Amino acid sequence: MNKHLLLGALLVGSTALFTACEDDMESNPTVIQPKEFKLNAPNYINQEIVLEQATDLQLTWSQPQYTTDNAPVNVVYEVQVSPSNSFTVSVDEAAADKSGAMVADYAVISRTTQKCSISLTGEEVERALQEVTGWTLDNIPTDAKAYVRVYAFLNVGMTRQYPIASNVLEMKVVPYYIVLTSADPVLWYLVGNKFADGSWGNQTGVSCVPMFLDPNCNYDKATGTGTLIYTNYFDMEGWKIQRNDFNWDYGFMGTGNPGEAVYRDGGSDQGNIWCEEGYYTVTLNTKDLVCDIKKLDITPTVYDKICITGSFTNWSEGVEMTPAASVANNHVWHYTLTVAAGAVEQIKFKIAEGWGTNWGFGAYDGEVNICGAATQNGKNIGVPEGTWFILFNDIDGTFSITPLDK
Repeated sequence: MNKHLLLGALLVGSTALFTACEDDMESNPTVIQPKEFKLNAPNYINQEIVLEQATDLQLTWSQPQYTTDNAPVNVVYEVQVSPSNSFTVSVDEAAADKSGAMVADYAVISRTTQKCSISLTGEEVERALQEVTGWTLDNIPTDAKAYVRVYAFLNVGMTRQYPIASNVLEMKVVPYYIVLTSADPVLWYLVGNKFADGSWGNQTGVSCVPMFLDPNCNYDKATGTGTLIYTNYFDMEGWKIQRNDFNWDYGFMGTGNPGEAVYRDGGSDQGNIWCEEGYYTVTLNTKDLVCDIKKLDITPTVYDKICITGSFTNWSEGVEMTPAASVANNHVWHYTLTVAAGAVEQIKFKIAEGWGTNWGFGAYDGEVNICGAATQNGKNIGVPEGTWFILFNDIDGTFSITPLDK
């Protein structure tokens, strides 16, 4: 019998061999720190997996005991992969270490789940191994080992709490080479009665508005996941947050309570998100799929108009930007700019008359930046060739410049 486990042969008839748990549900129990939970051994564990052909590497595990009576809670699970069975420094932690002293020994699969199961692809496992090992086309081994564990935690606000790791499984794999390129940040979109034209559609700037990129532009290089933000005035009208494919079975919906949003993972729709009137910052973690809505105690200057100007207008008084929300105190504006091939346009944001209030960003005029927090009299922002959807917030100067793809 061929020991190589090939495409289509993974886990046929194996589901009944695993102990699994019900999907985690929301409740309000007293939370305790769990002591252990078990990652089940799949029936392919002793066979060699050809990663280039594997499409359905299923894993299942038991739910950690997060309450004294084992009541279900909303647990988040991520899968971690190591080539050496060491899980001390992640790829992201090593990348963030400015001293260069930290060396990664494991990588995290980009997708999380709130279920007690996940189906991985061979490419995801290969990418994780390659991120740690640095394998190139010339030194890919003919066989290797992948050590896999599941890491569980609770999202409390925007922080991970009560973490616990499962046992480790050893997999025998046949690696292959893939090109590791930095993914573009993945956008999520605000839709609702007061966003754009209020029609709840998927056309950027017309019927939906993307959230802002984090001003620090820190996104997962493999997946483009990270933090998105949006600060503006909200009235009591309903809204939702949709991922970029606009599959309405997956996105952020309301709970019935003001200022709360939860991820809809293919289940029933609990209704729209809504807030009591006021200023709010919405922060979305697209990796862990958690959303935080924070009310702000601010009274910012309200502008009837905000303009964009630059080399494409010969530095005139500028072109009026479009308000992102049809509320009386809107502070988010957008504009679509097309830059010719090979060119770089320079832009700034300003009030409608005069240059007394204007916003720029960067170390020098024309530096290309896709996101940041612009400041009074800052440098001219460079925009490269392409068609771009430009967002600007006049409260804090936050801006995003992203490709217009729909």
